[in-house]
Amino acid sequence: MKVSKRMQGSLAVVAALAVLLAACSSDDGATGGAAPPSSAAAGSGSGTTIVATPFDGRYEATIVRTEEGIPHITGANIESVIYGQGYASGEDYSCTLADQLLKVQGRRAEALGAGDDDANINSDFAWRTIGIDALARRDYPNQPDEVRAQMEAFSSGWNKHLADVGADAVTQWCAGADWLEPITPEDLYAYARSIALNASSSQVARYLGSVQPPAATDATPAPEAAPAGYDASSPSALATPVSASVRSDMTTGLAPLVQAPQMASNGWAIGSERSADGGGMLLANPHFPWEGELRFWESHLTVPGELNIYGAQLEGLPGVGIGFTDEFGWTHTVSAGNRFTAYTLELVPGKPTTYRYDDAEKEMTSRTETVEVLQDDGTLTDETRTLWFSEYGPILDFPGVGWSPAMTVTYRDANIDNDEFLEQYLAMDQAQSFDEFKEAHATNQGVPLFNTIAVSKDGEAWYADTSATPNLSPEAIAAYESTLATPGFASVAATSGAVLLDGSDSIYQWVDAPGARDPGLVPYSEMPQTQRSDYVFNANDSFWLPNADHVLEGDYSPLHGRQKTARSPRTRENATVLSDTSASGPSGDDGMLDLGELRDLALLNHGFTSRALKDEVVDRCKAATVVDVPELAGSDGAVALPAESVDISQACSVLADWDGAYDLDRVGAIVWREFIGRYTNADLLGGAALWSTPFDAAEPVTTPSGLAPPPDGGVDPVLVNLGRSVQILTKAGFSVDTPLGEVQLADREGTLVPIHGGNSADGVTNVVGYSGSFGSTEPFPKRGTTIAPQSALTADGYRINNGTSFLMALAYDDAGPEAFAFLTYGNTGDRTSPLFSSQTERFSKKDWRELLFTADAVAAAPKLDEKTVSSD
Repeated sequence: MKVSKRMQGSLAVVAALAVLLAACSSDDGATGGAAPPSSAAAGSGSGTTIVATPFDGRYEATIVRTEEGIPHITGANIESVIYGQGYASGEDYSCTLADQLLKVQGRRAEALGAGDDDANINSDFAWRTIGIDALARRDYPNQPDEVRAQMEAFSSGWNKHLADVGADAVTQWCAGADWLEPITPEDLYAYARSIALNASSSQVARYLGSVQPPAATDATPAPEAAPAGYDASSPSALATPVSASVRSDMTTGLAPLVQAPQMASNGWAIGSERSADGGGMLLANPHFPWEGELRFWESHLTVPGELNIYGAQLEGLPGVGIGFTDEFGWTHTVSAGNRFTAYTLELVPGKPTTYRYDDAEKEMTSRTETVEVLQDDGTLTDETRTLWFSEYGPILDFPGVGWSPAMTVTYRDANIDNDEFLEQYLAMDQAQSFDEFKEAHATNQGVPLFNTIAVSKDGEAWYADTSATPNLSPEAIAAYESTLATPGFASVAATSGAVLLDGSDSIYQWVDAPGARDPGLVPYSEMPQTQRSDYVFNANDSFWLPNADHVLEGDYSPLHGRQKTARSPRTRENATVLSDTSASGPSGDDGMLDLGELRDLALLNHGFTSRALKDEVVDRCKAATVVDVPELAGSDGAVALPAESVDISQACSVLADWDGAYDLDRVGAIVWREFIGRYTNADLLGGAALWSTPFDAAEPVTTPSGLAPPPDGGVDPVLVNLGRSVQILTKAGFSVDTPLGEVQLADREGTLVPIHGGNSADGVTNVVGYSGSFGSTEPFPKRGTTIAPQSALTADGYRINNGTSFLMALAYDDAGPEAFAFLTYGNTGDRTSPLFSSQTERFSKKDWRELLFTADAVAAAPKLDEKTVSSD
């Protein structure tokens, strides 16, 4: 049987490591070992300043697990704390990191076989095309000592846990897998670099690795050889209108690029003017997956006298990505800007791997890669493909375009060279002041795809979009904007969030600017940011509206996000609740927020679309009883619905009594969801099919407004959509008066937990939803067939597996920080553990958990486990 060289080496490392640790370690994982630092030394606010012990090459950390399995990790130096974090991460999520290493290295087929429809083979070639693993390994020796020290410490701790328990005894889904093997610092660094690609190469990976050129010929390609509607002789080929079929292919294929609930968030920073105690307040509300590799993992890291930080990080990474210290707290939201640009290439007739570039020609380059594929009998076979690249980057099998004799598509990634990513977060985590925290962004410019929303202990609120952004010249931007005026390739791509440029025209090259992190990127000095003492927020719309009453305008690149454009219903709901200082509002008589009110506001669960339109819909439906709904064709796995007559009277009555909240006991929420789900995203943003008053940039929160009037004659579409809502609910087996909590459920390994909250069309700040796939091979519960297109409803209700994840409310006062949180899916990958569903149940009940930040608080808490781990 053929065994890969990688696996031969790994087996040897496992054996050697196990022998070494068994011989040298005096700690078997039980409570005991070196005594942890005293409460006074390790605690926040103890008044004691202790100089951290210099690292001498030996790791030792104490891990105390408290309620919900949260690890509080203490060590004499940062290296030891990160070692302990690696160990604890291995306890909770060793399978996730090991699986992701297979993905990023392009080795899934070697370990897991070809996969359904060659999914693993295609993934391997895609990630080898991206090439981040090889690039990171090349860059690793040149990383700062502090970054390499983190990689070495975390991987050593992770390996120590694996050696302690053995692959067969890991309490997770991959127990016993022969690919659960020790990792190297370079492995971990490459994985970290891949995280920076989550809004660029990762999003287009499905279009990489399998694209091949058409056969070369000496003949001029026939017109039908190009994508329908493409005319290379046009002065602006990208603006040439495309056929309906190509438009449909592009729209469907590029739909995953549109920001979905699996990568969204809200972030609020409340300043001293709105804080009841005068200190800063923060709400972190990332909407991320509840399954797979993008889950957050919660931990508390302490080096007495040097570091005390609490927060969450994506599984398998060191440090804290969202969290707080004694001085400041911060969160992130996914930026609305662009992290890559795609390019059409006009190909030279008869030479499909040569493209025109101004008045010259350029040859593509290629690289041959071989992937090993595990067979059913345990042997390995080889599959070899040729991968193709332009000067910009890999060639894409772009939806609706592909690779014809006349045209293909490529792209350039703003984060492929982001070797400042880890320096960025290392500097943020170790900043000693709010100014140092902000300076980390200016110095490193390593934030890959996020807005940062942060607050200081004294109540300064800061918003910045410092995401890596391509830098186009004013001439290129003007030329690109002109292509959007007609329904061509560029405009269709733009509806899915992709920027598609003419790669055969040198005007669209990225421009080098002084002070930028890397050539071709927007420098920090030209990135949008603002600091205020009332509040700032973001809910995944562009930087333009960081405060309900104040816009952020300037000469910013449209690739950072659009200005003076309609905001999503969720953004408008965020702005509405934050700006409400009325006596009847959520902040009470004084218009100021305390921590309890901030928590309540986070889970208010009111929806903006019902807030703005429900009463008018009810007025419209009161006089109606039965409406005729037309046939609805099935699509995207959803079934078709027949034409029929539907009684809407009870639905109308239910909506009239509903207060617009998406809480568990609310009747009417599911009726509105199915009703508003009949409208497109363009409708929600201001389309005349839904609103009577269009968007006005001078009134970005209150417009568009008013329900679109009924037609002068014929069927009222509002009533038809309400009828469709009733039809869908009935088809699924639910009555219109069913409470939300009986329909919206999370499956936590067989335990069905009722979940409050809504989706993007509902316009609820607390977003929950479903995603059918993740970048992990971990098995997870799947939902059934959806009842209708544009609906998430199945016969089992709305199944939830993403959305609000690490929800944290933080406030500073004279005593220091105080915080409460949920990690909605728990802090463990052990699906048999009670901890796998306990926090989901707490979230269902809105039972916030207080975070233990001081050494005294940790010492006084009931302990689930305590151990000291060391490298000898």
